[in-house]
Amino acid sequence: MDKAFIFDFDDTLAETECKVIVRADADDQIVARLSPKQYNTHKLRFDCHYDYSDFRDGSFIKHASPTWLIHLAKEVSAEGHNVFILTAREHKVIGEIEEWLSDQDVDITASYCVGGTSSQIAERKKRVLLDIVKKYDKIYFYDDSEENVNIFQHEKLRSYLV
Repeated sequence: MDKAFIFDFDDTLAETECKVIVRADADDQIVARLSPKQYNTHKLRFDCHYDYSDFRDGSFIKHASPTWLIHLAKEVSAEGHNVFILTAREHKVIGEIEEWLSDQDVDITASYCVGGTSSQIAERKKRVLLDIVKKYDKIYFYDDSEENVNIFQHEKLRSYLV
């Protein structure tokens, strides 16, 4: 049976000091700094916008701390299962993510960066998952965002909110 394990990066496999910055539209002043967990449930005011610049900076990844779930990623990687990264980060930091995972002894089959606006992330993750579902008998998907975990149901897909 072909199995695939798909992991989000931030607050799923790694914790970083990255913050989503909330800025006022009028003067671009900082209104708030949100952790990824806070961002997942944040309601943006009509007069503000998000600034994701921390998540485009690879230096944050180099100093990331592994979460408890890294042990599962190591284990399934060592067993020869296919391990994928599916992150809302932009492609520009994929090298740092893959290097950090290699340092954690996790072999990655492929990495998908689906960065963009927050309204696009779930749909982009869904497209990647649909493609992977076609190729494997069983898929395990781990993400810290309830919206992402619930993007679609499929008999091959087991989704876990972490």
